[in-house]
Amino acid sequence: MHKRVLTLAAIGLFFSAAAVAGGLSFTELDANGDGVISKDEAAGSATLAPLFSDADRNADGKLDKDEFAALVKPTEESAPAKK
Repeated sequence: MHKRVLTLAAIGLFFSAAAVAGGLSFTELDANGDGVISKDEAAGSATLAPLFSDADRNADGKLDKDEFAALVKPTEESAPAKK
């Protein structure tokens, strides 16, 4: 779990939402317009696809806007502690 949090935090620090999504916005990745990104839709992004399972925090097989945003902008609790 700790490793996953650090991985997501690092991604958030170094990439913008567009970069993580392979240059695609949430809306562009949500091809069918249902308000979530399915695993099949995420496959359209070579960068997002391998991160999908870790980003899917509630393990429902979809990324909602909050999960997508958390992938690229970690919260204070998921960010590495400052020394």
